[in-house]
Amino acid sequence: MIAGDDFLFTLHQFIISTLCLFFMYFAWRDQAAKTFDRLDKVSLKVIAPLLIGLFIGLYGLLLYEWIGGGVVLPLVFALLITLSIYDPKYAVSFFIFLLISRPWEIMKDQMMAGMPRDIFILCFLSFICHKIIRRRYYFQWNMASAMVLFFAVWTFFSIIPSGQLVGALINYNEIFIKGIIVYFLIVNVVDKKEFILPIQSALVLGITEKALMSFYNTIVLGIVSDGDRMTGIGILENSNDIAAIMILVIPFTLAFVKGLTSKVLRYAVGAIFFSFYFFLIWQSRSRGAILGVGMLAIAWFWLQATNKKMASMLVVVGMCLSFGAMSLIKRDAGDIEGSTNNRKIYWGAAINMGIRHPLFGVGYDGFPLNLMTYTDGHVGSEGKHKTAHSTWLLALAETGIVGFIFYVGIWVFSLKSAWAMRVEHPEFLLGMLSYGTAITFLSHTYMLYPYILLGMTVAAGQFYMKNEEVIPTKGLEGAVYAKGL
Repeated sequence: MIAGDDFLFTLHQFIISTLCLFFMYFAWRDQAAKTFDRLDKVSLKVIAPLLIGLFIGLYGLLLYEWIGGGVVLPLVFALLITLSIYDPKYAVSFFIFLLISRPWEIMKDQMMAGMPRDIFILCFLSFICHKIIRRRYYFQWNMASAMVLFFAVWTFFSIIPSGQLVGALINYNEIFIKGIIVYFLIVNVVDKKEFILPIQSALVLGITEKALMSFYNTIVLGIVSDGDRMTGIGILENSNDIAAIMILVIPFTLAFVKGLTSKVLRYAVGAIFFSFYFFLIWQSRSRGAILGVGMLAIAWFWLQATNKKMASMLVVVGMCLSFGAMSLIKRDAGDIEGSTNNRKIYWGAAINMGIRHPLFGVGYDGFPLNLMTYTDGHVGSEGKHKTAHSTWLLALAETGIVGFIFYVGIWVFSLKSAWAMRVEHPEFLLGMLSYGTAITFLSHTYMLYPYILLGMTVAAGQFYMKNEEVIPTKGLEGAVYAKGL
């Protein structure tokens, strides 16, 4: 295996080893608290030797395949694959971590390049096999999940009238469908409150790795993008995108910090993490990200306040301060003006596309190809092959008013779940509001990250929703339960 950069390779080994330790702790805690679903008539004394033998075999295979890659990475991957077979929640979490971390971008190896496919197959088989073995022939279903399915299907059918069938289908399968699959895996693998923790740890550690890589690139190596803005690695090289997912992870990182028993240590560690992320977000020079941080602070203050009327008045002040902070961003005046004018052009074109094609829009992946047509050739200073620079308006432009309603519906019903958890777990509501603000200025409609957030929120929210109804319906060899939110 060839590592592109020794530091990045070492960093990845450290982060994925930490993930493994988290998983092992969660597995031990499940056994100690007896929250793990034991198999009927099957003793742990029988399963343990099989898993140990599997781990030893996998470790030997990976050690042989990754010659020169050290002993740590094969060890950790063997453990994570074994845990993925042991329990599907670890398989889903491991799969999510890999999709965020993307180690194949820094390690050139044929086996590593095939890991997304291989771990997805493992994840799917683990999920299905555990369903069958435990005779749980049902899937979690609610209005948010219905909207996700409707939006995915509607987006697929929007490809047909778009006139770019082959290219759009390839992008649909390579990009969009991963987020949809991850959403449904998360929602259906979380059968107990505690089962959300491995997924949250995968999200936090995956994005933390990307944040540390950005810090290394920008501060240590001095590699910056245009305008001296922070830059990332691989698919998340863009300053705005990496800043947005940092906003997403801040509430969930601080939620883990809340577990520290010492109040002084809790505040100190929390301040360090928040300062680190805020520093990088500021270095990104992303105005949308700064607004997202402002929304995070405002929402947190409002949730903590006892006098909601006074807090609501201060929220308005906070919003004004957030807009004022944008003027402090050190970017070239021409760059800021050009960016603002370009967004106006893109947003106007997106609304125009949605109004003229209310049923299916211009089709999935059709915005760049139709931009010239709907702006009369005035595409701004960034060129003609650009996206809408707004998650919501991109959905409107490419899937029409109907698809836009489905997409907004996902967020509305997920917000309902987040609101139900606002007292015990405010991180879900904070994450949705702050990240939702940031992606108003970015095209994350089909990216992985919104669906991880939405999936976690819906999966955790099912245990906090009031007046939840359980409706039995007919299913495969047993009962299928549709849970309405």
